[in-house]
Order: sequence, then C-alpha cells, then structure tokens
Amino acid sequence: MKNRLPGILVTGASGFIGRHFVIAVSGKYRLFCIARRSQKEAGIPHHKNIHWLQADITEWKNLLKVLEYTQEHGGADYVLHLAGYYDFTLKDNPAYEETNVTGTRYLLELSKMLDVKRFIFSSSLAACKFPPFGRALTEKSPLDANYPYARSKRKGEEIIKAYSDTFPCTIVRLAAVYSDWCEYPILYMLLKTWLSGNKFRSKMLAGRGESAVPYIHIRDLNKLFLRIIEISDTLPKFAIYIAGSQGSTSNIDLFQTATRYYYGHDVKPLKVPKALSYCGLIMMAFLGWLTGNEPLEKPWMAEYIDKKLTIDASVTFRALNWTPTPRYHILRRLLFITEKMTIHPKNFEFRNELLLERVAYRASTEIYNILMELRESLVNQLVEEVMKPEYDQRFPNYQKMNPDVLKWYITLNYQLVSATVRNRNRAMIPNYAQVIAYRRFVEGFEAREVKDLMLLTGKTMEASLLEKSGFKNSKQRVDDYIILTSQLAIDEFEDTYEILKTYPPEQFAAIDTVESLSNSDDLKRIVLQLEDICSDSLSHQLSGIF
Repeated sequence: MKNRLPGILVTGASGFIGRHFVIAVSGKYRLFCIARRSQKEAGIPHHKNIHWLQADITEWKNLLKVLEYTQEHGGADYVLHLAGYYDFTLKDNPAYEETNVTGTRYLLELSKMLDVKRFIFSSSLAACKFPPFGRALTEKSPLDANYPYARSKRKGEEIIKAYSDTFPCTIVRLAAVYSDWCEYPILYMLLKTWLSGNKFRSKMLAGRGESAVPYIHIRDLNKLFLRIIEISDTLPKFAIYIAGSQGSTSNIDLFQTATRYYYGHDVKPLKVPKALSYCGLIMMAFLGWLTGNEPLEKPWMAEYIDKKLTIDASVTFRALNWTPTPRYHILRRLLFITEKMTIHPKNFEFRNELLLERVAYRASTEIYNILMELRESLVNQLVEEVMKPEYDQRFPNYQKMNPDVLKWYITLNYQLVSATVRNRNRAMIPNYAQVIAYRRFVEGFEAREVKDLMLLTGKTMEASLLEKSGFKNSKQRVDDYIILTSQLAIDEFEDTYEILKTYPPEQFAAIDTVESLSNSDDLKRIVLQLEDICSDSLSHQLSGIF
C-alpha cells in the first residue's frame, strides 16, 4: 500500500464544479464520484482512478452501498461535498431540506464511518446578505440571507460545525464560479444580451450598472480545494474560507470590457432606471409563463440592482498561502470568453444552455424525473381506465384498438407532455396534435374521444405528482406544466378537426409521418426520439419495458 494514491469522495461530480475538479485531479488521486447522472452524460472521460457511483445522497441506503464500495476499493481520505440544490425561483422547495440539509448530514455520517481526514463543504457567499455600502463580507460574516437556499446552507454549515468535534471539517464559501467558456448562468445571460447585436437591448444596463459580485475562475477554485487537502494536517479542525477575488466586479465593468473585446471598440451603455428594469423583468416572466419557456431573469432580482456583494478574503489568503491567479481575474478572462463565443459559437451556446437547463430549471427537471419513474405504472393505469366497460361510449374506438398499439399511443401522449416539461418548450405540441388529429379523423374517431384521452392522460399525471410530498402545495405549478400543455394539444386537435370537416382529407396538407404511426414498433421509436430530446438518458429504465 506504499504507492496507494490518496482517495477523495466527491459528491455532485457531474455538476460544473465537480466535473472540472474530477478531470483536473484524476491523475493524482483515487476518486469516488457520486452523481445522479452517468459518467458519460457528465462528459467525464474514463480513467483508471475514477470510480463512478450513481446515487442519491438523500437516500441513506444508497450511501451505505457507496460506503461498502469505497471501503472495498481502498477507502477515502477526504470528502469534497459539492452536491446541492438551488434554482432561481426563490420559492421554497422540499429539495432544499432534503439535499442541502439531510443529504449533508448523511454524508457527514458516511465520512465518520470512512474515518476521513477532512470533510470539505462548498457553501456560498450568495447565502449572505449584501453588506452595507463600503463594507465587505469576511470569513466571519453570518449566512443571514432569508430565502430558502440561504436557510438550507446555514443549516448545513451548523451541522458541519457540530461534526467538526469528531473529525476536521472545512467550509468554503464560493464566489461566482466561471470558466473560459463562461458556464456561470447569470454572466452568460448578461453576455448573451450585451453581445447580441440588438440595437437597443444589447446596450441596456439595469440601474446605474453598479450591481457587483465577486468571481473566481474554476482553475483557481480547484487549486484552493487541492491546497486544503495538501496542508490538511496543519489546518484547524474547523474553519471557514472564502473562494473569490478581493472586492467585487460590477456589471458596468463587465459590460465595458466584454463589448470592447467583442466589437473592437467602446460601446456606450443605456442605463435603465431600477423601476423600469423591474417592469421589464415582470414582462419577461409573464411572456415566459405564456410560452412555457421561463427566462432565467426573475422579478425578485430587481431588489439587488446596484447593490455590491464585496468580499475581503485576506484571512483565507494568509491561512492557506493561496491567492487567486491575476490572469484568471474575470476582467482579464473575458478576452478568452468572448474569443470562444466568437470562434466556437455553437459549442459555447451548447455548454451554457445545457448548464442553464440544469441550474435554472430544477423544478421542471425534478418533475420530469418523477414522471419518468412513474411512466410504466401510469401508462398501464391509463390503458386499464380506457378499457373499462363503462367507458365504451367515451372511448369506443380506442377500445377496439390493438392493446399494444393503444399502450404506445398513450405512452406517446405521456412522453410528449413529459418532454415539454423537461425542455420547457411546447413548440412540438402543435405538429404532433395535427398528425394525431389527422390520423384519428381518417379512422373515424370523433374529436371528443381524442381530446378525452389527452385530458385523461394529463389529469392522471397531475394527480400522481400532487400525491408526492414535494408537490402537495404546488398545484398551480403542476397545472402550468401538465394541464396547460394538455390543453394546448386539445385545442390543436379541435382546430385540426374543424379544418378537416371543412376540407376533404385529401386536400389537407400532406403529413408524411402519418403512415408510420400504425404499429407499436414505430410508436416505440418515436417515444425514444422524444427521450433523446431530453438530456437525461433513460435507457436503464427502458430496458425493462421493451
């Protein structure tokens, strides 16, 4: 065991920070990576030192399996806890307590059983209130912001401090973490707006442009984590450090630097008063609600216009003998970011939009994952419901359909609604509804029967979601995701039927895919294509269905 590499158990390994850390250190450490997604989905190359464990940290039985596997493969010396739940809705969600509090407690228990040398926890400066003008946050500042994410992080830190009597624990409060591809959602949305070329919108700055937060490059953050591990034996049993560059960087500085790099000349900003900015955020939120494609920007963000989240991390710098690298400062690194945006626009957009999907839209992702878990049972339930003798007048033609084909038509309806939830985009609904309406019309179905099946599907999905503990008080949200989508399809059915009754089917626009919807094998293929639209692979779930 003389040549045994130190072992690190990393949670949240498939996330932005976790992925970069794992790739950066895989040559020097044995890594036990805990994530909900697969290593392939996370985009992490296979390496002999990487042990990938798909598990949910909120499930103790899962962590017991992680414990057993880790012990069998040499054990772990350190735990780097990066996993956490957050979104931009500012609404309470059971996942905050389950993941950020209960999950952290479980991991601390796991760490005790592994007899680790140190537990490192990624907290956030965003959980602190903005300091008064002219003041800065320090390592001693409390996590005193009063919104769900902040409260959950505060509870997590309190639990960790208590466990530090048993084994060494370190808390690292993160600034805004970014890479040369950006990959920080709020910064990406700002750059996307400022560098869009739009005559007016690209020049807009909220308030005086003085909104400011501290940043840290992902490479500097990796160095900080490694520094803590390398000098762990010399560090106190409990301490809080700050990962960020001194001070803060304002939006107007970001704007002036980014636009100069991108356009090659200075651009004069158009400063929008705070009141007007607030109205604009409300309008964006409303349009997002109408289209089912909610923006990252939320009305609550107006409260922070022209406020500065300034930090003084000098205690951290001295304690760890570590400082952020000057060339990785956000204003210098914007040159690299804008270059990648210019030279590799598709790759740049893909990386950031994918991250937006995972970070900003956690509610929809959570709903989608639950719907996938329930799919087989709910589809079977719907088939049984449709085939009930008392529904011979409601679903006369569906009851005559081949049972296997009926099952896959229902699965198709179900998966279509689920896909719109996951991708927050209902654009595929009208085309689908037209195809189905045309097919059903030719086969002699009345519009009512087609509409009733879609409505029954939506209501069944909604009822099952509302039975889940996390959604019992979220009927409006579930309605927005499920029932509004079903209603959109129903309205499209009606519109298409009206056209078909006015014009003979042969005069209706040709739909090439109609004939491909006549057997269960082709229906399965379409369902799989809908799943491919979503970023999360479901092959392990589908293997038992097909």
